[in-house]
Amino acid sequence: MPGKTISPHLAEKKFIKSGGYFETCNIENLFIIKGNPQLDKEKLSFSKDSSYPYFTRTVFNNGIYGYVDYYDDKHLVKGNSIAVGMMGMQFFYMAHDFYAGQFTKTAFPKFEGFNWRVALWFIAWFNKSSKKYLGLLVRDFEKAFLETEISVPKNSDGSLAIEFMESRIREMEESRIREMEESRIREMEESRIREMEAYLKVSGFENCELTEHEKSSYEKMKQGQVKFKTFYVTDDKKNKRHNGVFNVKNSHNILQSSIVAGSGTTPYVTAGEGNNSIYAYISYDEDQIEEGNAIMIGGKTMVVTYQAEDFFSNDSHNLVLYAKDDKLRNELIQLFMVASLNKSLKPIYSWGDSVSKTKIVKDKFQLPVTDAGFIDYQFMETYIRAVEKLTIQKVYDWRAQEVKTTKAIVNDCVKYPTVLQQKSIPYLLPEDKSPKMVAEDIYIPCSIEIRLQSTKREELLCGNLNLVLMYAIAPIARHKTESACRIALGIKEDRLSVEAIKAFESVRYIMFHYWKNAEATPFELVAPTCLVDKKDIPEGYLIRQEKDAKQFLLIEYNAEQPANISEYNILKVQRKGNSRYIPFVCKLDNIKVDLIE
Repeated sequence: MPGKTISPHLAEKKFIKSGGYFETCNIENLFIIKGNPQLDKEKLSFSKDSSYPYFTRTVFNNGIYGYVDYYDDKHLVKGNSIAVGMMGMQFFYMAHDFYAGQFTKTAFPKFEGFNWRVALWFIAWFNKSSKKYLGLLVRDFEKAFLETEISVPKNSDGSLAIEFMESRIREMEESRIREMEESRIREMEESRIREMEAYLKVSGFENCELTEHEKSSYEKMKQGQVKFKTFYVTDDKKNKRHNGVFNVKNSHNILQSSIVAGSGTTPYVTAGEGNNSIYAYISYDEDQIEEGNAIMIGGKTMVVTYQAEDFFSNDSHNLVLYAKDDKLRNELIQLFMVASLNKSLKPIYSWGDSVSKTKIVKDKFQLPVTDAGFIDYQFMETYIRAVEKLTIQKVYDWRAQEVKTTKAIVNDCVKYPTVLQQKSIPYLLPEDKSPKMVAEDIYIPCSIEIRLQSTKREELLCGNLNLVLMYAIAPIARHKTESACRIALGIKEDRLSVEAIKAFESVRYIMFHYWKNAEATPFELVAPTCLVDKKDIPEGYLIRQEKDAKQFLLIEYNAEQPANISEYNILKVQRKGNSRYIPFVCKLDNIKVDLIE
């Protein structure tokens, strides 16, 4: 047949063997090209929440300058087409209807079955001639473009081989995804090594291998062969007893409302758990600073932490303990004592019966001692050093397992790129009964990310979690969006994992947060969430993230009744960079902070 060519590629050989062939023809046989009704961008208002792309002659960002609201039908260009800017002569697929600037044109197919994969096939051919088009006057482009010869696949009956084009583009996508994932795996492996080196450097170790002395200490503790003796926590001056291990004092009282998070480098310590009780780093009155290299006990929560540096405290109920014996003021030894104090005191006190400077004089805790009955400083230091090394090794091993899991997911899912992006990569924990260094986390990257810290898959699937949808929007769109009460939030994935669906179903709150705690507003949902197609969105819903959305998450709340979820800190879960714009789902508990009185 005229113009028939054969490609050496295996897929193309198979196609030809089945009766298909390649034919050379002019572009005008397949496309028409039209100049776009130009619309001056000065007349438009751009917003990331708008739905209509504004296409220009730029070669960046798929030719899209930004997004605008509906302007009129006169200037609207039909999507599912291929647009080109006359200055860069790069062709781009436009999925949706769009507006355009000057010196742009659009090619529309003459045949049925045109979609984005078919478009990519033709764009590859069109862009081959970009250099030739760049040497032409704008008025000569249309004629030259339509007369350009390209090779197209056809079925044995002479029809355009749409399925073959789609399959070849899909094959290329899969290959590219595999390349990207393999690159990601290499980066993860390199990162794992760097992390290990950083842990070792910070800890002062050359490697994670235990010395014989460390092994012995660890095994003795594990087998219950360590001799302990009971000591008073502090002195009882009233009864003239001076055999306590620590001097104790109440900390200063600096309310959270009076500090500016991030204003300095000194830790602001609360009675809360997590992050060694450090809420923020601040600058404040130096007269109210607490001396570091001390143990702090949360007065109401009984959270015991070691504070290496000077720090500020949020509450005068908190106790600061300073070891009387200088030998005990070793960091590793104090970490051992933190564990011992926690074990001894935590069962005694509660929120309603909290520890105090007066009460603690009667309290005791245990420390290891030598055969002679003296405090065994060397054992405590050696044991904690062994624990640190084992912890670092566990983190390192976990990262190795994460790499292994990622490889498995790539191998299982590379044929289904949309599913690949929905896969959750959990923390894989050792099968033995040793203490776990991290809890399982669930992270599902998609257009509305799922970030559930310290959550197991089975907990999610039970559907009993109180989840909150964190939605960051620009201040300019705040009033319209937040006051809508009904929002249809676009999701780009046409298929979601079971875990993602269950997470969306478990959303009980929505929070508009604008990246600032003070301006964040949570609302409790008044109806269950629901995933629907665009055509099924009920009237009265404000559509957001409409671009490329395959389905929509319906969210309904009362904008007149903000929810009382106690104090929260969204910065604990909020990402930085461009990812901060991506809505995400997290547990309500992950953003809460302890109440400060």
